[in-house]
Amino acid sequence: MSCHEHVIDQLRQAGIRLTPQRALVLDVVYHSEGHLTADEVYAQVNAQSPQVDLSTVYRNLLFLRQQGLIGELRLEGQPARFEAVRSGYEHHHAVCTRCGAMLEVVPDDLADLAATLRTRYGFQLEPVHLTLPGLCQACAAAV
Repeated sequence: MSCHEHVIDQLRQAGIRLTPQRALVLDVVYHSEGHLTADEVYAQVNAQSPQVDLSTVYRNLLFLRQQGLIGELRLEGQPARFEAVRSGYEHHHAVCTRCGAMLEVVPDDLADLAATLRTRYGFQLEPVHLTLPGLCQACAAAV
C-alpha cells in the first residue's frame, strides 16, 4: 500500500479520475520531505515520464490543492511551494525573510496566541494555515 493510498481513495470516492499524470504528481509530492516548487515537482515527474509537460504538472498541482490534498505555501517574491497534506499532522510555517529558511510550527505552539485572542477579544482562532515571516536564529544574530 502506498503512503498516500488514502488520498487516492478520496479522489476515487469523489468520482475523480486518477490519471497517470496526477498519480505521478501525487507520488512526487507525497514522497518528498520538504516543500517543492512546481519546477522541482516537474523535474522529478519528467525524470520518470518525459512526455509529461510543465503545464500538466501545474494544472495537477492546482487541482490537488483545490481538493485539499496538497498544501501551498506562498511567500512574497518567491515561487509557490507545495507539500503533502498528511492527516494528523497539522502545522504552520515560520519563514526567514532573509535567507528563506523554514520552520514547521505545530498548532500547540500557537495555543497562547489563541487563548489571548479568545479572552481579550472574544475571537475564536481557526488557523487553517499560517505563514509567519521573521528572521531565523542565524540571520537575527547577524543583524
